[in-house]
Amino acid sequence: MTRSIVTNLFSRFWGLLAVVLLWDGLVRWYGFNVIVLPDPVAVVRAVFTDWRIYGYNTAITLTVAVTGLLLGSLLGTVLAVMGWVSRVVSGMVAPAALVVRSVPFIILIPIFSRLLGYNLTMVVLVVTLLSFFPSFVLVSSGLSSLPPAAVDLGKVFGATRWRALIHIALPAAIPGLFASIRLSASRAVLGAMVAEFLTGIDGLGKLFLLARGDLESERAFAAALVAALAAILLVYFAERLEAAIQRRMT
Repeated sequence: MTRSIVTNLFSRFWGLLAVVLLWDGLVRWYGFNVIVLPDPVAVVRAVFTDWRIYGYNTAITLTVAVTGLLLGSLLGTVLAVMGWVSRVVSGMVAPAALVVRSVPFIILIPIFSRLLGYNLTMVVLVVTLLSFFPSFVLVSSGLSSLPPAAVDLGKVFGATRWRALIHIALPAAIPGLFASIRLSASRAVLGAMVAEFLTGIDGLGKLFLLARGDLESERAFAAALVAALAAILLVYFAERLEAAIQRRMT
């Protein structure tokens, strides 16, 4: 049992292990100063030394990321459904969604900061806009991929378009929704951390900003490490949720 778990972990994360070993080897070979490039042990030590600080800021970043991810997925789903119900709405929503997706989200952060203030609501909004497009695309794809015979059969039995949406179209689009959550999970953590970094709002981004300003590279790397682990954890749970939904749908 233990051997299979270790083998599974190694097969999934051997690339990450190789990067850590290469990192440690470069630090030892070139003798980098800790300000320039700390070794992995120093970074891990920084996390465990200030675990309360990292835990508090990780909780903030993850809460914001998950909230924005769920709101973005909901927004994308609602827009996709509106586009499926009405071709007129589809003609309006699809170009607008593409425009929002094309604008680099980092540009929106100063604008939202001015409008909403430097608070967690602004960060949630940034993550929401960052997360909505995959759900919009995948849910729209699920809705449009319905066999015409399925909708026609519903009409034969007297189903209105709304009943066809609820009983036929939405169940077909649910797998796409959870796939979009998985795809957006890591980007949600990234978006939250970038917003915190640029605005100084509490979270891992601010922690990275302060450590970098104080030339404490090991703490800055520690913040990046914790953020990476948080993103991996969020993606893992999103994958498990997607797999559970797929098993239930089949």
